Amino acid sequence: MQITPKATSIRRAKLANLAAACALVIVCAAPLHAGHAVSATTLQRSTVTQTPGHPAQFRVVRSLCGSKGASHGNDFQIEDPKNEFHPAEDRQIIVYFEWEGPPGSQHAEGIWRSPDGKAMVTSDFDLASQGTHYTGYWTLAIPETIATGLWALEATIDGQPAGTQTFRIVSDRSAAPTAAGPPPPPSPGEVYQRASAASVFVTSLDAEGEPITRGFGFFVDKNSVLTAFQVVDGATSLRIDFADGVRTVVYDVVAWNRPADWAILKVDSDKVQPLERAAPDSWRVGDLCYVLTSQGQGSRTIQSVSLTGLQGSTKSSQRLTLSEFGGQGILGAPLLDRYGRVIGLLSGGLAGMGSSRMGNWTAYLDPGQGITAIADLTVLPLAQIPPGLASQPASTLADLATHGALEKPLPQVSQVITGSFCEDFRRVGDDFMPLRTTRSFSRARGNLALVVAWAPLNKLKGMQQLRVYDLNNQPVLQTTPSKIELQPRVTNTSAWKLPLASVPPGIYRVDVLLNDEPQWREFFQLVE
Repeated sequence: MQITPKATSIRRAKLANLAAACALVIVCAAPLHAGHAVSATTLQRSTVTQTPGHPAQFRVVRSLCGSKGASHGNDFQIEDPKNEFHPAEDRQIIVYFEWEGPPGSQHAEGIWRSPDGKAMVTSDFDLASQGTHYTGYWTLAIPETIATGLWALEATIDGQPAGTQTFRIVSDRSAAPTAAGPPPPPSPGEVYQRASAASVFVTSLDAEGEPITRGFGFFVDKNSVLTAFQVVDGATSLRIDFADGVRTVVYDVVAWNRPADWAILKVDSDKVQPLERAAPDSWRVGDLCYVLTSQGQGSRTIQSVSLTGLQGSTKSSQRLTLSEFGGQGILGAPLLDRYGRVIGLLSGGLAGMGSSRMGNWTAYLDPGQGITAIADLTVLPLAQIPPGLASQPASTLADLATHGALEKPLPQVSQVITGSFCEDFRRVGDDFMPLRTTRSFSRARGNLALVVAWAPLNKLKGMQQLRVYDLNNQPVLQTTPSKIELQPRVTNTSAWKLPLASVPPGIYRVDVLLNDEPQWREFFQLVE
């Protein structure tokens, strides 16, 4: 559909009693007034001024639980991380947190909640620190009569939520089992070794061989690497970096699903053992898991996380949410259960994301490696990817681009510095100002408005245009191209209004193009 924009211009506590004893120990960045400190370390990062009457904001860096732990110098370590406890075998539950927050004096509280949601034990204390890094743990003794089900420890600091860790109390195992129980899970180090050996870095390259996006991938079948579609999107070729340092370039994609955000690549390798798949119903909310991530420069690290919830109304659209952890979730990374089996793929989906050259997520620059994509902590269950796809014929990236399956990548340096969806805009001198910014529009109102600001480094002139695409990268409508002339280092604005009454409800992408090359993109939602 070809349309003409309506407007275009260029310018510029106390401890409650439980049936069993509950002990509290806290480790922090400086000694506690209450005398509960096990160790004291100071980590100076930044200075934050705390305004009286406004509580400090604390961010959970990591949380996990187990039944055994020990102090090692200034650190405390959970020795048997797990999220399932048996009263006959486990005598206590230790819940460990790491936080970042402003220095000063705070008041912390932990509430143990039983499966019915009741607050069974509440512990509070005062703490003070000159640093910004805090670690602490609570210990709960397990009586034989403790209620089974999903428990939680809710932490607050100065009355503000400071993290929730869930765990499960299950019925005692039979004293005389008729068959051998499941084998004990491997150590985190063993899980790391298997996952690291089966993982690769996937870097998408443009036509000049320059990096566009960098993410993870991992072998799920012989010669088949699973990654997020966003890591592949826009690529002319894909650079694969193996764990042993070997590097190769591939061009073939076996299968893909753009809206669900996954792709299977053909990567020949007889030496890599694929990761084992977890059974579709083998995991539950509250389970302890592992996620592979990176600290840059080709490193691979493993982090403990917990499954904290589900998103999506049906299993076919289901996504898993994870607890926060001390690292960055990289697109294409595997989520593993305690046995190192793959539960799912870290991928954000393609709807409702931000704008960047990478398209749809936060990112950081890994020197010499390109842009690394940082995913929101959501996971696509592996069960949603049909089995047996590895044996079907592959398509080249060139074929995908020809048939419109790949979007054009944004340039390394865009000529657009900002863009805003809005309900309307008004002229201010020679420029436009967005009014009532939003990314959700109604067909009943009929129009979408957009204002972008240009700031080129060099003099440019040509044709500007908007194109709207659906989640399958198929064009839905576009504006008639109009002339534009830009002066170096001068900020100018352009504004459009698009009629949407004939477009079905859904999620759509808008590209702002200059001379047929995209300079900015963003997603919006259209409802009735």
